[in-house]
Amino acid sequence: MITNNEKTNSCSTIIAENSIEICVAKTPAEKRAIYHFRYQIYVEEMSKHLVAADHDNKLLYDELDEWAILLYAKVGSEIIATYRINIGTMANFPQKIIEFLALDTFNNGIIEHGSHKIAYATKVMVTPAHRSSPALYLFMAKCYEICCYEQVQFLLGACNFHLLRLYEQLGFRRYYKNFLDPGYGLLVPLAMLIDDVEHLRKLRSPLFRIARKRQSLNTKAIEWFDTAFTGNFSIINSQLTTEEELWSILCKRLHCPPTAGITLLQNLSETEAKKLLHNCGILVKCDPDDIITFQGDVSYTYNILISGKLKSLTVKRPNKEYVTPGQHFGANGLTEQNTHTEDIAATSSTEILALSGIAFQKFYRSHPEIAHKVVKSIINSKKKLARIK
Repeated sequence: MITNNEKTNSCSTIIAENSIEICVAKTPAEKRAIYHFRYQIYVEEMSKHLVAADHDNKLLYDELDEWAILLYAKVGSEIIATYRINIGTMANFPQKIIEFLALDTFNNGIIEHGSHKIAYATKVMVTPAHRSSPALYLFMAKCYEICCYEQVQFLLGACNFHLLRLYEQLGFRRYYKNFLDPGYGLLVPLAMLIDDVEHLRKLRSPLFRIARKRQSLNTKAIEWFDTAFTGNFSIINSQLTTEEELWSILCKRLHCPPTAGITLLQNLSETEAKKLLHNCGILVKCDPDDIITFQGDVSYTYNILISGKLKSLTVKRPNKEYVTPGQHFGANGLTEQNTHTEDIAATSSTEILALSGIAFQKFYRSHPEIAHKVVKSIINSKKKLARIK
């Protein structure tokens, strides 16, 4: 593995774009500033309940920070974003991460087909005022360059449902079952194949402009990945599925057109509904006992049950299904950020359609008329529910 003080030319170069600088933290003061920034975003802004945080000093750090490359973005002297990368062998990572990310599977494959090092990217966050800035892309570009320099074949990570579309657009793909990280919620493991330039091209990933210049690609590692995780090929990539394909999939799942089967869409035309779902939605599979929402957590998605069964772990109800396919569950995180009032878990193999609040903000600008109808529908649904209660 490499440390912050090694290979300076590969990882401490400052990148400037629109006054944003990407730097590597080397001094104790820089690292402490990053830990404080994390606390501000995760605890103070997002209200995450993190037992391991240093609440007295308002710092957030863990054992991976001891040997990580800590990137941060700044405008002037202000930190606006941070990103952590750990590069090492399987033995360097805690057992829980080995299990969550199936690192033993990767370890067996990459020893045979290339470098034995694995990259793991975590603690990615951007301050609210700069979430539409190039900061995340600059981080990803730097991370990609570091992986290339270190001859890493796989860049791994994990995210909540509302960020899945964003990471799939960058070039990550889902490959393994969800896992629960206390305080952070239900996470989806992600992998980027550094040498799969063709995948980046198909996605029109912003990283393709860097990747296309590469030579001597390790196609064996790509072939190995496809074989090792072939059981997950039913995953529907949000960026490689057309409007019509997604609509057809939902029609089959619901046994009717989504405009008839999904309550939120009932005031939209088929054309409008297709645009909303394709621009904001992603289909996610959950296993039995996956806890999808947590009481007290802020919602960033509008979750719709497509198939399977759910139950509340915090509110006892009569013997009937919590919601039926096509219905919304949890707090509304599409048009505003509300707090979940219940722990809701899957009781069977379940598929949900998660509409991302982040994606909806962009959709609102490009399709305001459709977005207004969606907002109105959610408001009316809330009023109706209040009358029932």
